[in-house]
Amino acid sequence: MKMEFNINVGLSQKEFELIADAVRDKVKTEEVQNDANMLCDYMNIYDKVSSIATLLKISEYEKTMKENEDYEEE
Repeated sequence: MKMEFNINVGLSQKEFELIADAVRDKVKTEEVQNDANMLCDYMNIYDKVSSIATLLKISEYEKTMKENEDYEEE
């Protein structure tokens, strides 16, 4: 059963990366490796969290580039 929530929680890029690392480490456990459904669930979570971390990196890069452009114009 899939449940969706709209929750406003502030997490940094580093926190998302740590979550992705924790999920990746969990996937390596024997318990998860021996359960195809659990492995699929964890991989889906990992994909989502790592995508968010990547988007945050891109956003931060774009913000920095914009700030650099604004600074050079002054």
